[in-house]
Amino acid sequence: MLVQCFDGQPMELNLVNAPHLRHTKKPFIYLDHYLEAGWSSVYASSKSRVVIKFADVPKKDKAELERQLSNEKAAYQKLSPINGWVVPRLYGEYRWIGGRALVLSHEGQSLSDLEKFGSLPLIER
Repeated sequence: MLVQCFDGQPMELNLVNAPHLRHTKKPFIYLDHYLEAGWSSVYASSKSRVVIKFADVPKKDKAELERQLSNEKAAYQKLSPINGWVVPRLYGEYRWIGGRALVLSHEGQSLSDLEKFGSLPLIER
């Protein structure tokens, strides 16, 4: 697939562990929202309803970021029975020139962004 963040250049993302298909039409996704940068840089597309988490944050160890991305992928795989219902659907892990990324469904605002959620005791979260 081809993705473009804001005014940046389009980037090609290739599904990990999948054959590279040269002659197929690649979908184009314009990422128009920047959501956060904790251990990953997260962008969303309001039109395509996807979120892409890039394991790429300046001044952070690339190997550690990719390990965290692999851990998150494993968590989504374990939660697959409720993907798209309670948690976002994992569409796959992709390679790009700067490393790895996860492509997920965009399910709206994160619970952690809600003021009430943060005030709940940890056991209730």
